[in-house]
Amino acid sequence: MYLFSTEDGTMLHYDRIGKGEPVYFFHPPALGAAVFTEQTPLSEWYKLVALNARGHALSESGREPLSLKLWAEDARAIADYEQDERVVLVGYSCGGLPALEFALRFPNRVRGLVLIGGFPVVDTLLLEREFRLGVYAAEHTWQSLMSTVLSRSHTKHKEARKRMRRTVQSVPSDVLASWYRAGVEADYTNSLGQLTAPTLLVYGIHDRYVQGYQSTFYEQMKKARVDTVYIDGVGHQVPTRRSKELNAVLRSFLMNNP
Repeated sequence: MYLFSTEDGTMLHYDRIGKGEPVYFFHPPALGAAVFTEQTPLSEWYKLVALNARGHALSESGREPLSLKLWAEDARAIADYEQDERVVLVGYSCGGLPALEFALRFPNRVRGLVLIGGFPVVDTLLLEREFRLGVYAAEHTWQSLMSTVLSRSHTKHKEARKRMRRTVQSVPSDVLASWYRAGVEADYTNSLGQLTAPTLLVYGIHDRYVQGYQSTFYEQMKKARVDTVYIDGVGHQVPTRRSKELNAVLRSFLMNNP
């Protein structure tokens, strides 16, 4: 566990393990860095950094209005502090949005981009419904219920479930609602063409929420090489439900993009 103070005095909590080329993980709202616990075997070869976004775990909310821009700037500040000049970004689900913001805002700092169940905009009925439900649950302080549902849907391991539940319950309801709203309001579709870093899209073969966005990435990202990997036997929860397969995919991508 590491703590870092931003320029505005906000204390941020992040996990760091391993040495080598730096890989920065971006989590979905509520779950926090705990959702990437099963990626720790990659620390044998790489330096893994997972920031808990403002309001998650021990990260303070701060006084600044919450935004994806602020999330990206926080991650960049930690990269500066860690002396990581160029990093590979890994965003899971809605965590792909701050990863995209980072890649667009700080392109010279990005060696590669991996989006696991990622999307550039929430514009399908199914996905928008999920986000609106997240906002509603947060506004009605249903974190206890959310912590149980999210942890059980992601893993069968009791300790991992406990850590996820603690993280979800740590997020103030207004902060969680703000992060969900930031996701609903984001639209990077027309900015994708600016990206130049090698990009990997990873989808669970049964993920009915976001697979359709693959074509948007290919249509818009003309300056970057884009590849796609489908992982069998899983829906959206790839990092936890198919961690071994994902870790192998990530290592292959990292080895091929030195």
